[in-house]
Amino acid sequence: MSNSSQSDRLSILFDHFEVKTKVFAFGTLCGESVFDIQPGLGHIHIIKKPSIEIILKNNKLIVVDEPSLVFFPKPVYHRFRSIFDYGSDMICSTISFVSGMQNPLTNGLPEILILPLRKLLGFEKIFELLYLEAFENTCGKQYAINHLMDYLTLRIYRFLIKENLIESSPMAGIADPKITKAFSAVHKSPAFNWTVDSLAQEAGMSRARFSEYFKQKVGMTPISYLTDLRINIAIKYIIKGKSVKSIHKEVGYSSASSFTRVFLQRTGMTPKEWLKNKIMTQQEK
Repeated sequence: MSNSSQSDRLSILFDHFEVKTKVFAFGTLCGESVFDIQPGLGHIHIIKKPSIEIILKNNKLIVVDEPSLVFFPKPVYHRFRSIFDYGSDMICSTISFVSGMQNPLTNGLPEILILPLRKLLGFEKIFELLYLEAFENTCGKQYAINHLMDYLTLRIYRFLIKENLIESSPMAGIADPKITKAFSAVHKSPAFNWTVDSLAQEAGMSRARFSEYFKQKVGMTPISYLTDLRINIAIKYIIKGKSVKSIHKEVGYSSASSFTRVFLQRTGMTPKEWLKNKIMTQQEK
């Protein structure tokens, strides 16, 4: 049996931020379709049969003339317009991450990623199954296609890491062999009393070199990243209905008051205010 402690670091990140996809359209696009900004939602579009135009804000135009995967990691206004009368076959999905702050799965990624399917080696079977579910009248297709899209999302991130397509961000840090051990340690035990010294030890580097290299790769200090991670994990618990008194120890704080103080500093709201705002936002949709 192999040790998955390092190779499975991406799974740990996906568990913390609960990546969710929902396929909402599949078929042939004829004419134009508008995708407005929806807070907290990105988009994944699979263009099976091009050609198609993508219009972004300020009428920036991109022509996609080969089968491609189009990934909007963050909320972005965009329009699709088919070029030919016969239209374009597509599968469209939203993607969301349970997070109340900056998300390590979206930081460092550009506004839009266009990945030609011919470059996604090893993805052929996934697309074959997605097309089967999307374009044939099969029982349970919505359930099946959503789970296939979840798996496709994981494969997209593997590809982005392998091809070094992620800029300075937590994802870049996870992919970096020099500090990946420190990342894995933090994600496995976020409540542990980590210090820069102990994290540097995990990475096998001096304190000064680790601090400098971490900030260069990730875009923030090790302790700042740890704090953001803890708050995001706490938000997941809050959404699930756990009280502040029951979760502060799970995210590394000695008291509910110290946790609330850090939460307020990071989000601008207390946990109760954050949850109330979250509920009101959902009701308005």
